[in-house]
Formats: sequence, C-alpha cells, structure tokens
Amino acid sequence: MPLINLDSEINVDRIRPDTGNFYKFVATDAECQLLAARFDFIEVGSLSAELRVRKAARGCWDVSGQLKGEIVQACGATGVPVSETIDFLLEERYVRTAGDPDEVEVHLDEAEPLENGAIKIGEMLAQSLAVAVTPWPRAPEAPETFTIGEESSDHPFAGLAALKRQPPK
Repeated sequence: MPLINLDSEINVDRIRPDTGNFYKFVATDAECQLLAARFDFIEVGSLSAELRVRKAARGCWDVSGQLKGEIVQACGATGVPVSETIDFLLEERYVRTAGDPDEVEVHLDEAEPLENGAIKIGEMLAQSLAVAVTPWPRAPEAPETFTIGEESSDHPFAGLAALKRQPPK
C-alpha cells in the first residue's frame, strides 16, 4: 500500500480498473502543524486515512475510505481547548472534463473535476478534515447563556450614561 502525503496527486491514467488501488496516509508532525495553522486548530494530534481509488466509469474515478484523527479546537464560547476524535467516511467522485475547461459545470453534490488529469488526494484529505470536525465546538463546562455584568463606571461614556439615568426636571 503506497504512502501518500498532503502534497500527493494521483494520476488517474495509472489507475488500473481491474485491481484495487489502495493508499495510506499518516500525517507527519510537520503536516499536523500545517493543518492546525491552516484551519486555526489548537492542535492536530494525529491524522491518518486508508483510501481506495477505483475507476468507476469512463472518465470517472471514485475515492473511498476512512479518515481518522485527534483534533483539539478552542471552545467557541470560552476558548477552552476541546478534544475531538475524527472518524469520517470519505466518498468522493472525480470526473474528467470534456471540452473547454473554462466552461465546465460541476455540481458540488455530485463530482469534483480532475486537475491536469490527477486527483489532488492530499488536498482532498485536508478539506475532508475541515468538514469532519465540529464547526463550533463547545466545552462541557461552557455556560448555556451569558449575562451582561455590571456596567463599568470608567468607560468613556460613563458620565453621559449617568445623566441619562437621572429623572427629567
């Protein structure tokens, strides 16, 4: 099973239709740091995937597999680190475009276009990670609601606020 990385591309002309084309991805420490910075995570502890790429039809290839990892994000309410285990099913379809590549219409829920006859498999994994995580993580101890505290008396408009609270004369 060949190892791939975040920069990997798979040339679809080398995909044999009669055999399984399996690939393995295990993120290096540098790739974990790169993904954490790209998606504003506190940490990407680990990330791996086992993928199968197969020719589904003429000009059409399917990528399937499982993406697994350990991610730490900041709680959307408190900023406290929140750990999350990722176990995400990958299913993508790539198609070769016909005619002028500037005039291709691809429906997002159906297929992705090949780029220069290749599947950018590393980029697909990175984007899948972004989809797999909880978009607004919340720490268990985060309050359900927030209340406005006492008004600080040292803000620039404190004098005006005080005048506004006085009854009219």
